[in-house]
Amino acid sequence: MAVQSALVPAVLGFLLTGAVRLANGRNHGPRVAGAAVILSFGVGYFLIIGIPPLPPDGAFHKLIYGAAGGLVVGFLLDFFRLPPFVRWFLFPAGCGALLYWLEYPGVESAGFWVLSGLGAMWLASIVGLWRLEGEREAGLNPVVKLMIAALGLAAVTMLGDAPVIAQLAIALAASLFGFTMWNWPTNVFPYGATLLMGAGGALFALAWMAALYHPMMSLPALAVLLLVFFGDIAAKHMHLGESRAANAAAPIVLAAVCCVPVLGAVALAYFVAAP
Repeated sequence: MAVQSALVPAVLGFLLTGAVRLANGRNHGPRVAGAAVILSFGVGYFLIIGIPPLPPDGAFHKLIYGAAGGLVVGFLLDFFRLPPFVRWFLFPAGCGALLYWLEYPGVESAGFWVLSGLGAMWLASIVGLWRLEGEREAGLNPVVKLMIAALGLAAVTMLGDAPVIAQLAIALAASLFGFTMWNWPTNVFPYGATLLMGAGGALFALAWMAALYHPMMSLPALAVLLLVFFGDIAAKHMHLGESRAANAAAPIVLAAVCCVPVLGAVALAYFVAAP
């Protein structure tokens, strides 16, 4: 189980990052290398879930198609160097469409409170977009946030009796770790729409599925995980300096800070799950 959830996606994340970079040349390769994350996650998905039918007949099957769609859109945005503000339109629109699709056809007859819950989930993705885009020029920071949030989601969903979602979240975090190994201590491949639309979309889709389909899930714990995306605010107060060693240490410090809300979410999920 650990091999298919963590080891295979991590190794593929590292190998495919280099392969995608080489396949797309010197000009385009660095910007789209993040495609390796969802490609590696996809392999982990196939090992855990299997090959999904077409058309998909459930949320878990829709997940990988949604992630693939996000990957294609993000890849095109980065490949053609479209300005970052385009993400502010496409990511919310894509998240709204994916959330609707996950709940279809039940969403068409949903009541006020169900629609309010779906709206809150959509707004959570906008908060994530805001915090990730605010750090898009800060090296590894957005990738670190996504990775720690995925690990936190894995822990919370395991406690919430959703082991399959936990395995998929681990696979996503491992894929991001493989990508990170190319970018530490020196950032080589920039964060862009490929990572945002692919990995970010997959992360929020997993969180939505946990909230929608698992009654034992702690919704407050999932909400606390959103604080991971604010970790850079606290990390900046540590004033590491501008030396090479400080730049290398900055992602590690950010990861440690982001672990604080993760620990809070895990504790909350544990007490909710306790008999």
